[in-house]
Amino acid sequence: MANEIRRNRFWQYFNPANIARELLFGWTVPEALLFIVLVLLQCTVWLFGVTHSHSYDWFGLATGLMNIITVVLVAKGRITNYFWGLIYSAMYMPLAFQSQLFGEVALSAFWVIMQFVGIIAWLGFMKRDKDVSKSNQDVVTTKYMSTKQWIFVIPVFLVILVIVGLILEQAGSRQPYMDGLTTTISMGAQILQTAKLAESWYAWLLFDIVEIILWGRAWTGHADPSAFAMLGMNLALTVNAIYGIIQWRKLTKK
Repeated sequence: MANEIRRNRFWQYFNPANIARELLFGWTVPEALLFIVLVLLQCTVWLFGVTHSHSYDWFGLATGLMNIITVVLVAKGRITNYFWGLIYSAMYMPLAFQSQLFGEVALSAFWVIMQFVGIIAWLGFMKRDKDVSKSNQDVVTTKYMSTKQWIFVIPVFLVILVIVGLILEQAGSRQPYMDGLTTTISMGAQILQTAKLAESWYAWLLFDIVEIILWGRAWTGHADPSAFAMLGMNLALTVNAIYGIIQWRKLTKK
């Protein structure tokens, strides 16, 4: 009986009609403007890279756009973000491997797994979004971390960072500790997001800033053709992370 209820709830959100509806409808004016700005930012930086490399990295552009869709839906509290996140994670893996950022490769594999975990974690905690009641869409119930959780998370994060950096250095990563920093921050942010904790957006903001540095080095040091697409994506994600902090604070108060 319980399994049948979960299956029905899953299909309620992840049927093709609802996936399309949550992508195309239920946007407030500020959300729609933010989405347009993020896409334009991604495309502008990508075009700047095209003029320098004379190479059209369409796959990198598409990967960045998939992630922009994902993170905006996360900020809106929509569970269908995990559908788009799965597509993005699978597309990001070959880009990171091409750039020899092996921590990012492992990270993308972790993201693939966490999309399914996130669906399971969010399914029982959805409520009707009163801001777009006409669209009959649901939003996740969020919460804040306790003091005990903060005391536990910070030292664990530092230990994992050192271990990951050492492993990546041995694996031949071009930027082992910077690569390890993004890997560790993102894993922590993804876990906090899955747990519906509003502080996850502060971790995503830090992650996006470090990613800008990482892909900037990939361009200046190795003229990576995918670097500008990823730079544009992470500039857009930085803006969205600030929006996510504000939006999830509102969701938590509700």
